[in-house]
Amino acid sequence: MGCQQLYFWQDNLILRAHRGDSELGPYNLAVRCMSYGILLAVYASSAALPWLTREATAGRLAPAVRRLIPPLFAPAALAVGLAWPWAADILGIFGTEFRVAAPSLRWLLLAVLCVYVGAPCLTGVVALGKSGSVLAIAATALATNLALNLAWVPAQGAVGAARATCLTEATVAALAAIVVMRSSSPWSRPAR
Repeated sequence: MGCQQLYFWQDNLILRAHRGDSELGPYNLAVRCMSYGILLAVYASSAALPWLTREATAGRLAPAVRRLIPPLFAPAALAVGLAWPWAADILGIFGTEFRVAAPSLRWLLLAVLCVYVGAPCLTGVVALGKSGSVLAIAATALATNLALNLAWVPAQGAVGAARATCLTEATVAALAAIVVMRSSSPWSRPAR
């Protein structure tokens, strides 16, 4: 969790250093919108942990995670699709000065979709009891996010930070999915 908290905040430090508070404020509102958008994925995945643990013990984790993702992802995709064209208007509710973060919000909306895949997969990794894998995924995400922020924020500002967040969440989803899929392969289980 510490790595995840760091990569959610290091973009603020880098963005402030390169672009100042005037760009950071609108960006943080877009991040707050993303944070609310991922709540269902995080809570539903956590609530599914006991079931996923039973399925992991039975060697059926990958199919269980594949069953969990669509009912979470479908409404999220619908919400993102509806919010996409209105990104500036959504931010404008809080003041016209926040509308400038609409391109960042669109990247963060794509990150929301990545979380709706990544949260069930990462919870599946937890269900396997592979804390080393969880740490490796989080550390990789932290390094990815830092590298992308350092590369993109100086030239692209908040949009670069949002792109870095999106690709970081895609990385988490991909790595967690790989661990989950490998857990259900015949060669990953001990012989009986």
